[in-house]
Amino acid sequence: MSSIHLKTMILQGWPVLLTLLICSILSLAVAWDRWRTFRKAKASMPEAVRRIVHRMMKTPVLQEREIIAGHEIAKWVAPLEIRLGILGTVASIAPFVGLLGTVIGIMKAFRAVSQSLGGGPSVVANGIAEALVTTAMGLVVAIPALVAYNYFSRRLAAMEQQIELAVGDHLSGAV
Repeated sequence: MSSIHLKTMILQGWPVLLTLLICSILSLAVAWDRWRTFRKAKASMPEAVRRIVHRMMKTPVLQEREIIAGHEIAKWVAPLEIRLGILGTVASIAPFVGLLGTVIGIMKAFRAVSQSLGGGPSVVANGIAEALVTTAMGLVVAIPALVAYNYFSRRLAAMEQQIELAVGDHLSGAV
């Protein structure tokens, strides 16, 4: 009997649940893409440092070297930043989409109570249970997206710092 209720809950909340499903698929795809991109970038970092240092050494002027280093590091980091905003957006909106489903479900529950003659607690309880499914799904989508966003944001900052330090060592003559 509970599978019938679950099916009913899904059917009644399908517009919100479909939106959350799309957000979930999108965030998983972006997280997978970012993981692969960051892995490749980490492997290519030594070559990137060599290329940047080589470009810097073409000019004897220190200020020009710093400008070249900053520009080349920014070019190396830019592809890592792509689509991180999608993860942040999904993490931000998914709980609100779930809440929207809850509000719609509660409104339906109260409408059902008003239409039934003395409907009782079971009418309200069923409606609220259906409504809370969307809130739970909103959180299920938002939490992994937020974890992925924070992970990749921190990893981006760390990789940017690593390449800046490696290039800076060459710039200052430490290497």
